[in-house]
Amino acid sequence: MSVIVKPSRADDPRVLRSRAAAMDAARTLFLRKGHAGTTMEEIAAHAGITKRTLYNLFADKDALFTRIVAEVIAVAGAFARDLRDEFSALTTTAQVRTALDGLARRLALRVVSPDVVALRRLLIGEASAFPSLAEEYFDRAPRQVIEALADGFALLARRKLLRVPSPRRAASQFAYLAVGELLDRAMLVGSTPSRAQVLAWARDGVETFMARYGVRRS
Repeated sequence: MSVIVKPSRADDPRVLRSRAAAMDAARTLFLRKGHAGTTMEEIAAHAGITKRTLYNLFADKDALFTRIVAEVIAVAGAFARDLRDEFSALTTTAQVRTALDGLARRLALRVVSPDVVALRRLLIGEASAFPSLAEEYFDRAPRQVIEALADGFALLARRKLLRVPSPRRAASQFAYLAVGELLDRAMLVGSTPSRAQVLAWARDGVETFMARYGVRRS
């Protein structure tokens, strides 16, 4: 006897569309007005769904806020996992320089992108109301990337492709050299650097990093 498996409500295309619309609306309104200044009624109206539908999808505003931060954390986690694969494939000093140039560009473009900067500013503003969420974001986004960099630099040091006495310190320095003042200005002043500025800053950052940690061949 065959068994008919009914599709889960969570997989219903209409539910998926409504959830995506709610997430997009909440993200837009939270970044524009803050968590406290946004209501579920506004989110539902902005998403083009009923308030009842919104509450069927998310228990409350806090659940939506947490889900949005979780999505950003997931992107950072994927970035960190990819880093480990990239580092493991490096076997020559020429490959290291090319890889670090590409990594610095990707890292800088991501970190100073308007959506990431806006979310970081939002989390700072809401840290007192969501201390555990802010801590989770730090642990599983910036810190996870730094740890992946540190592991990669340690591997390259063992392979004699970099001179890195302290991989953790080198990882922090690499990250700051890649974005540095651009991120500070974006966070504090709200200015968005041009793509050309970001790429030039990242390129110079790698140059400085390699001057300190690169292997000198005689």
